[in-house]
Amino acid sequence: MRIKNKLGFPKPFVSAVEREYQYKDKQYSVTTILKDVREILLTRRHNDEIEQDVADMIWLILGTAVHKVLEESTAEDVECKEEHFAEEVENGYKLSGQADLFNLETKTVTDYKTCSVWKVINNDWEDYRKQLLMY
Repeated sequence: MRIKNKLGFPKPFVSAVEREYQYKDKQYSVTTILKDVREILLTRRHNDEIEQDVADMIWLILGTAVHKVLEESTAEDVECKEEHFAEEVENGYKLSGQADLFNLETKTVTDYKTCSVWKVINNDWEDYRKQLLMY
């Protein structure tokens, strides 16, 4: 993906949204498979052609900041933070994800979220529910 900066945001904003994610053959993340299959295929095929502007990614910075603060906070002894997993599901295909917090005693997964007020107004939590069920 190519990052554009049409409004001339300072370099720290651009740097915060840039990431060098390389798709892995036969590996998909939990959040990726929540998307439409056509979107997944087209994004993988045309990743080098896709452009996104820094101004449209400000919420990404806010969410990353919240995660960073909580990641550096103290957890209980029975809690694991930022636990990454990759499990083979079938024919060499892997499903990966990263739980923000996992309680070893209660087997509870916590995933931190920031969202717009419209998600609350519309009571739109289905994608979050599906993500946690997959974890």
